[in-house]
Amino acid sequence: MLLAAVLMAACGSSTPSTTNTTATTTTSLPPQNQLQPGGLATWAEPPSTAPNYIFPINSCCFSVANLSDFQNLMFRPMYWFGTGNQPTLNDSLSLAYEPKYQNNGTEAVVNLKPNYMWSNGEHVTAQDVVFYMNMLEVVKSVDWGAYAPGYFPDNVKSVTATGQYQVTFDLSSAYSSTWFTYNELSQITPLPIAWDITKTGGSPGSGGCSSAVFSTIKTGSSKATPIIPQSPAATACFAVYNYLANSKTGQAATPATYASNPLWQIVDGPWKLKSLSTTTGNTVFVPNPSYSGPVKPSLAEFEELGFTQDTAEYAALRAGNSVDVGYIPPQDIPPTTGNPLNAGANSTALTGRYSLNPVYFFQVNYFPVNFQNPKTGPLFNQLYIRQALQYLIDQVTYIKTLDAGYGVPTAGVVPTTPPTYASQTELSNPYAYNPTKAKTLLTSHGWTNVGPGETATCGSAGSGPTQCGAGIAAGAKLTWTLDYATGITTFTNQVNAMVNAWSSVGIKVIPKGETFSTVISTSAVNCFATGDCSWDMADWGGGWVFAPDYLPTGEEIFDGKPGCSSPSDLAVSNAGGYCDATNHANILATTKSSSLSILYTYENYLTTQLPVLFQPLAASSLTEIINHLYGVTPQNVFGTLTPETWEWQKGFVQPV
Repeated sequence: MLLAAVLMAACGSSTPSTTNTTATTTTSLPPQNQLQPGGLATWAEPPSTAPNYIFPINSCCFSVANLSDFQNLMFRPMYWFGTGNQPTLNDSLSLAYEPKYQNNGTEAVVNLKPNYMWSNGEHVTAQDVVFYMNMLEVVKSVDWGAYAPGYFPDNVKSVTATGQYQVTFDLSSAYSSTWFTYNELSQITPLPIAWDITKTGGSPGSGGCSSAVFSTIKTGSSKATPIIPQSPAATACFAVYNYLANSKTGQAATPATYASNPLWQIVDGPWKLKSLSTTTGNTVFVPNPSYSGPVKPSLAEFEELGFTQDTAEYAALRAGNSVDVGYIPPQDIPPTTGNPLNAGANSTALTGRYSLNPVYFFQVNYFPVNFQNPKTGPLFNQLYIRQALQYLIDQVTYIKTLDAGYGVPTAGVVPTTPPTYASQTELSNPYAYNPTKAKTLLTSHGWTNVGPGETATCGSAGSGPTQCGAGIAAGAKLTWTLDYATGITTFTNQVNAMVNAWSSVGIKVIPKGETFSTVISTSAVNCFATGDCSWDMADWGGGWVFAPDYLPTGEEIFDGKPGCSSPSDLAVSNAGGYCDATNHANILATTKSSSLSILYTYENYLTTQLPVLFQPLAASSLTEIINHLYGVTPQNVFGTLTPETWEWQKGFVQPV
């Protein structure tokens, strides 16, 4: 999906401290007559990832924490993805039937299911979809983390409500129907007409955005003013967006008021927000009595619990009186020697009360280097330097010694778990750990002082094959900072291990620990979009979960038009500002055809070019599920929470 700025509950590690016990797994639901509705269930948020943004169009907070763990509970996307543990379209949970493509693939017709209702009594209609598209068209390049120039919504010429429950999209050209459904229509979350206002107490639709004609929305920009409306329709939609989502004065700018603001109580999902603490991160939901979807909540209340450190969350698990579904840090679980995708032995402190259920999101784990930084960008633009850095990331060892064996290497830009779209090139890991190759790459390109305790120095400036490379002056040194997210002990250990490995060849990287929110707000989108190009390397710990761009074709995170000289040339979530003409052409080809060979061409090229640095994909969560709570598994591979499926066994219902 989106910037999958998920901070995994298992990202690095120290040596496990518990002893082996019998492996545990979750069981299927007991007979229905053994389940009882009602009660409270709690879920532990990963450290420092409390939800902090409620409006479904956003860039600064385009994260799993906000989308999958928060917004989706209340505001349902038009299409739902994740069927069991597979990364596929889920027809039964979608607001619409599968789209129909006509006119040689240049037109998509979407029919909404007529049974869905907003909690204010209005139906979810085609006009709600038009409203979303109109809002998106106005703010796409500034306030939407999924924006990639030339793609959605740029590739849509018109959006028309052709019936109360039918929307027709006129496309700029023919696309692969699978790609357009999985990566474009998947982005849409219908918005209630009651949000089409410009002041508190305004009548629904009075803002004029939901009734505007999509094709008439025209905007411009300047360096000082990123969005300049240039048509009446754009002016209307921009005013609505400012009222709802302006980062300083909008209704979505104050999380402390989310539960009390009537706007955010208008929902079409199974849950309504009861409270949100900006101090603790604790977030409480209650069932939406108007929800008309197929799976209605059984619980009377669902609470997300905030933690700033994984050690504090594990202490709560051991105490056993507050967390029903949480996670165990890798340093506290016995190492597994079996298939890392399956549950091994649990901690003795939890056995008998919790069952272990690892989940791996449909994800690639990486961290960006800033190609656009005026000081260090010339260094990162040298492929051989990126190769040297990658050769020194010992993923296999980190998984074994830091992640308790629960992990798989990330070797490229397409998920390998499951390996649905992974090529043999990626599966072979072309940059497996090799310190000798790393050192040779530097010395063969004119660097001196390439060793431990030293700082590598350019001794041969120039662009020749044995020189340091374009833009690198004689005497330049391989040193910079790495901003990383704190809160997870094992991830901090991994960062320190990488820093030590790089120092063995004279690459001096200075780690700088910050909160997860700080790291993603600074560096999870390219610096053209943020205006801050001063960071060097940044690691929020989770790379990218492919949601709501469910096919791993890369346009949202790696695309850039040739030249990449302005914000309009780069995908917003192309965090490092990577720019390559061949890559751009390869990505375009994946949008036109569903052929695996075309995807492999994109995948193989970018995997070898290292637009980012790859790190281990540890289990996204080593989930612990308390006994007698059912329906938690299978966990969604895109990280989406579905507590509406959770139910307590009779006699074990937790009081609200």
